Amino acid sequence: MFRFIYNKNMAKNITLCIQYAEVLPDRVIALDKSDIKYLFNVMRCKKGDKLLISDGKGKIFSGRILNKNSIEIIKEEVLETEDRFSIILCQGLLKGDKMDFVIQKATELGVKEIIPFISERSIPKNSRKIERWKKIAKEASEQSKRKFVPHIKEVRKFNDLVEEAKSGILFWENSDKPLIKVFNYLNLDSPLFLFVGPEGGFSSEEVCFAEKFGIKSLSLGKRILRAETAAISSIAILSFLLENYDIIKIKNDIKL
Repeated sequence: MFRFIYNKNMAKNITLCIQYAEVLPDRVIALDKSDIKYLFNVMRCKKGDKLLISDGKGKIFSGRILNKNSIEIIKEEVLETEDRFSIILCQGLLKGDKMDFVIQKATELGVKEIIPFISERSIPKNSRKIERWKKIAKEASEQSKRKFVPHIKEVRKFNDLVEEAKSGILFWENSDKPLIKVFNYLNLDSPLFLFVGPEGGFSSEEVCFAEKFGIKSLSLGKRILRAETAAISSIAILSFLLENYDIIKIKNDIKL
């Protein structure tokens, strides 16, 4: 799916995302403590090493390490790791570190935004982990060489989020409608809201409410999946289909 255009000999296999300073060619940037630790303690970099620097907003640059406190931005590079479509993951709050895992993998799979929500069967009823999740998304973006860091929004209530989205898809274990049945109706020009429930899934009342606002309830298959498995597999399936949208749409003659 991804195609790299920059010269692999140009930089070490390291991408650093800097959001605390403006990233522009010919600029010297003072590193913060966490990036200093990452480069020199974790990655064992040294003066003169080259790397890629993302601004987290869609641009990526080549750069080099000047010393243990700063890097120099050299020039903007072409690196095609972002999709032409936008998936917004609306994820029901999960217990323990499951939410961390979903945010990490959703970032690697290319989502543009993640909105946690509380629904009828949510076990956690609130969260103060937004800053932690932002850090996880940043690190996952660096690992997967993304130019964007997904925006992690504040926790919402399910009904409020549905009313705001007004369209999208929701995977529900009691649905018998496959994704392919609505595929021809997906619009690549607008962000796609993907709703995945918490450990207990969605109630039938929540699904009915969502459908009133244009959210399509669909099936992920014959088996019951864990919430974190459902999130990751649904993003991967959607990404594959949307990446090949033009080919699949021509062949797909199934109608609602």
